[in-house]
Amino acid sequence: MLDEMQREATELFAAGEYTHALAEFSVLREIRCRREGPYSLMCLSNLHDVIRCQVRLKLWADCEPMCRDLLAKYTFTHGPTDPDTLDVTEHMIATLDGLGRHDEAADLCNRTADVLAAAGQHRKSVVFRDAAARHLQQSPEPTGR
Repeated sequence: MLDEMQREATELFAAGEYTHALAEFSVLREIRCRREGPYSLMCLSNLHDVIRCQVRLKLWADCEPMCRDLLAKYTFTHGPTDPDTLDVTEHMIATLDGLGRHDEAADLCNRTADVLAAAGQHRKSVVFRDAAARHLQQSPEPTGR
């Protein structure tokens, strides 16, 4: 049953049916969290899928707590420079940007760049530094109160 639901949800996502895919992935995540625990690979993978759908649908307010949760879990289970962790970091940055919190997005970019540089991944680090600069340019100018 779960394999069939997973296949269906993946097909919906691939077809651009993000609202329907979101519903399927959400149900899968709930079932897997109950059965396998919140740190099971499939539960984490389904949460990642939920976030991908939410980002494409621009459901920023819903996405933020889930991104924070998955980012913490991936950092713990996969490490801060793992491709899955970095993908969720990018989704978190997009979410903060979508919420108009450009300074926070820039800060997360800079922190990620620091981690990548410390790990010797200098090219990726530069990408995040450049993104930080773009987010800071979007920040409103401070008012002189």
